[in-house]
Amino acid sequence: MSRPRTHEQRLLADAAALVTRALADLDAPAVGRLDLLEATAASYAGWDLDDYRERFSRPGQVPADDVRVWGDKLLHLLDALPIPVPLALSALAHPQLDPGARRTAGAYYTDFRLAQHLAAQLPRSYRTGDRVIDLAAGSGMLLVALTLHVADGDRAAATRFVRDAVCGADLHGDALASTRAALAATVDDLDAVSALDERLVIGDSLTRPLAEWEALAPGGFAAAIGNPPWEKLKVTRHELLTSAGIDRHYGSDYTGHDDAAYDEARQRMLAYADELGARSRLQGKGEADLYKLFLELAARVVRPHGQLGLLLPAGLIRSQGTQPLREFLLDHAEALSLTVLENRASFFAIDTRFKFLAVVAQLTEANAGSTLALHHAAGTGAGVLAQPAVEIDRTELRRLRPDLTVPEVRTADEWRIFARMSEQGVTLDHDSWRHSYLRELDMTNDKADFVCRASSSALPLVEGRMVHQHRVRAKAYRSGTGRAAVWEPLRLAAAAVAPQFWYPRRLLTPALEARTGDVRAGFCDVTGQTNERTLLAALIPAGVVCGNKVPTLTFDVDGLSTEEAATLWVALANSLPVDWAARRVVTTSMNYFLLRSLPLPALTRDEILRVIELADRLRQAEGARDADLWALGQDRAEIDAIAARSLGLDLADLEIVLNDFRLLDRGQPPLPGEERSTVTRDVALSALASELGEDAGTWRVRADRAQAQGAMPYVPSDYAKPTK
Repeated sequence: MSRPRTHEQRLLADAAALVTRALADLDAPAVGRLDLLEATAASYAGWDLDDYRERFSRPGQVPADDVRVWGDKLLHLLDALPIPVPLALSALAHPQLDPGARRTAGAYYTDFRLAQHLAAQLPRSYRTGDRVIDLAAGSGMLLVALTLHVADGDRAAATRFVRDAVCGADLHGDALASTRAALAATVDDLDAVSALDERLVIGDSLTRPLAEWEALAPGGFAAAIGNPPWEKLKVTRHELLTSAGIDRHYGSDYTGHDDAAYDEARQRMLAYADELGARSRLQGKGEADLYKLFLELAARVVRPHGQLGLLLPAGLIRSQGTQPLREFLLDHAEALSLTVLENRASFFAIDTRFKFLAVVAQLTEANAGSTLALHHAAGTGAGVLAQPAVEIDRTELRRLRPDLTVPEVRTADEWRIFARMSEQGVTLDHDSWRHSYLRELDMTNDKADFVCRASSSALPLVEGRMVHQHRVRAKAYRSGTGRAAVWEPLRLAAAAVAPQFWYPRRLLTPALEARTGDVRAGFCDVTGQTNERTLLAALIPAGVVCGNKVPTLTFDVDGLSTEEAATLWVALANSLPVDWAARRVVTTSMNYFLLRSLPLPALTRDEILRVIELADRLRQAEGARDADLWALGQDRAEIDAIAARSLGLDLADLEIVLNDFRLLDRGQPPLPGEERSTVTRDVALSALASELGEDAGTWRVRADRAQAQGAMPYVPSDYAKPTK
């Protein structure tokens, strides 16, 4: 499978092709790339290439006269692009890593648009003696962007900043040589580059003694900018095989695996993680992650009132293991801005749904600010466009979200709704929801025991693909393995048990055997914030066992049987208000930590019994040939209305909530003159109006017209089409 290209790579495709031709012509692929970039920088900035090469000589350099011609050609191409030439040179210097090596290193190089966006949020002026640093500089993209921001078009200002302030560190000397060349393109005096070169530090920033950073910037750095590696400190068999050139996908069998090599690599990584763990205080629970370690280091090396400007995974605001870092930022940042971005603009060669953050903080030892600014931003062809900030009160966040996870609200109204739901509702940690959570089988570790044929001595294995809202037989396995497996969506009336695997009863532990003998709740933990629906929960019947992508819950709720309690939770979890809250805190996985934080309606006894009655009808409809989809939609709308009212939402609030579900009702016929159906929206708002004792008015009229058109509410698009 070919690697996806980033937007930056597409813009620089002709330039990269020219570099390839130049290296072939120069017959020096190993060192020629840097020679060419240095020649291009010299041609752009106007300083003498021979002088530069004499100051920073390297073995095997291509003769200057040979490389100048190609440098001029490259500059001609770069001048026509919407990328400042120094940033383009940094981008062209990125090592060309295969996906395995890139993932192992956590090397997702900074797009020029992100670099400019982040740099623009840091100060433009610095005092004499101030120093700034990138602790994992790579080829210098962020340091170049910061230099251009500070200079604001003044080459003399850029020269002073590079000469006096810029510092960089990286594991690789070749990367820092590229940083030096890219920064050299911003100056008019090579003495500035010579001064800079003394502050480019080769080595592992995470193991460098703090005293050495103090020597580089007495009193601390004025700012730390960076896009540190985004990778956990662990070794997996999959990545060890792919890094060795073996093509495989997740879920396939392991072949060609060297257990000794795996054990050796794992021991080395464990020793390194232990060393770093001894140096850190804010890493929290779970596996060590490089971005967390670099964030803590950056916070240590900046001075009081110093600035952080970092690109980090969105796990910072939603993962359990990052809570100590969130606490630190809320307690020690006098100004804190979090910008949520996703990869739809192809910043990185990874999933377009991947969420990450631009984190800008001004640190202080006391007097932390009272609010944090939460932005959302998107990439354009030439930059990043940020929406206005939502100001979130830190005290209110602490009260509503004790784990300090930050919900991704886009407007003040969304924050108001989320806050009200959190105040009115209760979480799974409340005494009224005593429960047990379990991943019943592991799809990797237990796979050797799976069987591929049904028998009386084995239980059907429920996988995540089989689970949808109120459904546990939503898809049927047809062929293939792992990610290449083919599953067929089954309409409600055609539901059937058609798993990929079965699990021998004799291998069940006594506890798991008892659990599989009961009805319990389950949910698909693989999800998406912008999917048609996000939280997919269903009642898991007795006599089946679930894979790890379908964690299960059993409940001990006063006055309810275990089955009734599970039915109640499934109904509330699938409601539109709770699903909306889930979309504020997840990206691609609904883990237990996040699930426990979701606000659930606190219902009266009569409401509980009514919701269970409605949810029972929804469960019984799966596989029923005579199921009335319109009536079932009314049942779901009533559950939604009960949940919304209990959580303090009015009609205007529910309209805002529904605006987030843009993929609803695909496959349903729209009203005449409209582009798409809104039948679920109309039915849900009509139900809430009735629940609140208000006039359903337009919503009821629209719902009746949709019914006359043959539209059915709450039918997922995958199941709107007939099944063969």
